[in-house]
Amino acid sequence: MLPARILLVHGALADGSSWSKVIPTLQAAGHNVTAVQQPLTSIPNDVAVVKGQLAALNAESDVPIVVAGHSFGGFVITNAVTDVPNVKALVYVMGFAPDEGETVTSLEQNYTKLPSNQAFIPTGPDGRLLLSQPDYLKYFAPDVERCDARVLAATQGPLDGARFTYPSGPPAWKQIENIHYIIASDDQMIPPPLESWFAKRMKAKTTVLEGASHAGLISQADKVAQVILDAANGF
Repeated sequence: MLPARILLVHGALADGSSWSKVIPTLQAAGHNVTAVQQPLTSIPNDVAVVKGQLAALNAESDVPIVVAGHSFGGFVITNAVTDVPNVKALVYVMGFAPDEGETVTSLEQNYTKLPSNQAFIPTGPDGRLLLSQPDYLKYFAPDVERCDARVLAATQGPLDGARFTYPSGPPAWKQIENIHYIIASDDQMIPPPLESWFAKRMKAKTTVLEGASHAGLISQADKVAQVILDAANGF
């Protein structure tokens, strides 16, 4: 098996360091790993960052690329990877996987509204949102070691409110056959039944992290890393 390039795309209320528990396993397997830093100012801005990184990777070589997205990172990779050459696998980690024209608001409307949806607070006059640190520990990362969870809460990336109603473009998952989806059974940020529905619609190879929160990429990093390795092995 030849090494792949693996691009990791974080979600909202996080940054690239949210993959820190996953990256060493991928690197130890011989893969070239990059974690982007998204601005979280808008979906188009996030997509532009990922597209730019993919262009840079393709300028280097034609080695196959695996792209993984967590949470809103799933929405971003759905749009950023469309028509991009050399991407051979997508991995959704508790991530949104919209079809063209769908929004996060429209996708969630048929599912029980989670308490976390009402917990966002504004950071200032720019209208960006985050969770209070106690709510972050309660809803986002309840299964992460307390010390690590407190760091995540302190460094969370505020998101723009407009991303919830932003309509997706043509989805990359309709162009790629090697698709994996990871569901967190105790996710309190995205309804687990919605995650399951995404996986079924895409006919993705599905892994369930039993007892995991939305921060399952940290609390169960070994399992998340293994799914990404499986994707890299499936070319």
